[in-house]
Amino acid sequence: MPVWGRKPGAATAADSAFARSLFAPSTTPPGSAFVPSSRLGRERLRTYRVLAAARVVMSLMLLGWLVLLPMTQAGPHVERPVIATLGHGVALLYLGLTAASLWWSFIHTQGLAWQVLMAIAVDLLAFTTLQFTAGYPAREFALIYALPVLAAGIYGTLSLTLFVAALVTLILLGSAGFALLGGAEQAEQRMLNAAFVGIAYFAVAVLTWQLSQRLARQEARAAASESIARRQMALNQRVIEAQRDGVMVVDRHMVLEALNPAAQHLLDLPWSDAVTARWLGGRKALRDLPVAEVVRKEVERMAIDGEDEKEVKVRTPAGRKLRLRLSRLDNLPGGVGYLIVLQDLREIEARIQQEKLAAMGRLVASVAHEIRNPLGAISQANQLAREYGADPVQVDRLHHLIAQNVERINRTVEDVLELGRSAPRDIGLMPCAPLMRELHAEFDQPDEGRIGLFIQDDTAQIRFDALHLRRVLVNLLSNARRYASKQPRAIEMRQLGVGQVREIQVSNDGPLIDAELRAQLFEPFRTTSSRGVGLGLYISHELCQRNGARLLYRIEREGTPQQRGSFVIQLAPGPEV
Repeated sequence: MPVWGRKPGAATAADSAFARSLFAPSTTPPGSAFVPSSRLGRERLRTYRVLAAARVVMSLMLLGWLVLLPMTQAGPHVERPVIATLGHGVALLYLGLTAASLWWSFIHTQGLAWQVLMAIAVDLLAFTTLQFTAGYPAREFALIYALPVLAAGIYGTLSLTLFVAALVTLILLGSAGFALLGGAEQAEQRMLNAAFVGIAYFAVAVLTWQLSQRLARQEARAAASESIARRQMALNQRVIEAQRDGVMVVDRHMVLEALNPAAQHLLDLPWSDAVTARWLGGRKALRDLPVAEVVRKEVERMAIDGEDEKEVKVRTPAGRKLRLRLSRLDNLPGGVGYLIVLQDLREIEARIQQEKLAAMGRLVASVAHEIRNPLGAISQANQLAREYGADPVQVDRLHHLIAQNVERINRTVEDVLELGRSAPRDIGLMPCAPLMRELHAEFDQPDEGRIGLFIQDDTAQIRFDALHLRRVLVNLLSNARRYASKQPRAIEMRQLGVGQVREIQVSNDGPLIDAELRAQLFEPFRTTSSRGVGLGLYISHELCQRNGARLLYRIEREGTPQQRGSFVIQLAPGPEV
């Protein structure tokens, strides 16, 4: 269970070694010309140990057979031939060699290819020697050559496999031929049996080699998949560990399955619990962790309610305020699980406060810049008024200049004050058509017919603060009248939606806004007009957001001679009215 018990960003030597073991590919022992490395792996090493154990058992059976069989065929005082005694010595030597081979395979995992070749050579030499020293029972040795043939087919190349099968066949035929020359009974039958057994060994060798080759391909694919899975697991652990938010996973029994350092820090989880879960393989239930009691209650409440996702705010026993985002994880092996993401509300609030302070600083700097220009003009007009005090015409012109700049300063201050009104004053439902007709009559002068009006449903209602909606539409109509032509219906107002207002559009046939400027369209103090301060669209955008709507810019009939730029107020769908 991946549980970490330290603060985010810390690392230990054990974690580094663990990550290296996950990323390091599984090494394959080096092979040889007759035993390729593709046939050597962890599974093949286990198989070889089983084969080595079978060889030890075979050597014990051979030794017992060579000792007990003569006792059943002759009296106790019959003198044994020297060649039989030699066979006993060979069997004892073979037993020692097989036991040493088994022991060597456990203490030395490298050089497996040479261990296989030595085992095949020892088996062939021992079995051949025993067959020629066993006398009459030699005909029973035909089946024990299966061990070297199978070993060659499992580990060796096709050439080695066929060579071993051919060598075994020649040994069997040689033994039968030797008996035939010596005039033994049923020598011809033994020759025929040796031929059939040799053919069977060829078939077994080829079949074993084919199956081994298929198994080698499957092992290669499995090793590649395992390497990818190990790498992905290591990456996932690193990502979870690097998360600033706390991450926890529990099963349906509220037993902890995963915990990153950030979650341990946010819950003030004791180091001993983390060590138990991380290093000792323990699995902690949430009921055994008093600091996680609030988390357990919310997960259980979510499970009882049958919810898939949930977001709540809780307070830990240590007084830390957290926001929990819980998600149900279905279709997991082993049953349902729950993902819990923990966030420190104090950090979130501090981050929001920093962003507010930064935005306020930018706003104050922009306001100071906007006010400085008209103040400079007023100061200059005041100095000129002293020089041209005797000229009434010049004084009137200077008074008009001062009034214009005072109005500009006042408009900037009003816009900034409008931003300070954070909450809508009236958020009830109201009909939108009367306001649009009123604004149409007001802005359609003196060029009557310049603004077109389309209302889809006169009774359609909108959930929007009345003063905010009027301010937004006034800003949009003022911009449209500034850039539109003098042609009839150069500006169009549309109200779309039946029963509920879905969209309000204000479009004009003026120049389209360049693509590079659209990303900054609703930022404060962004304007291309020398008569504006660049707060109109920004304020309109903010007012729409406060009323649950969106203000966006899009191009209608783009690419045609009738293309127009349009500002659209999109309303969020509400309950049926």
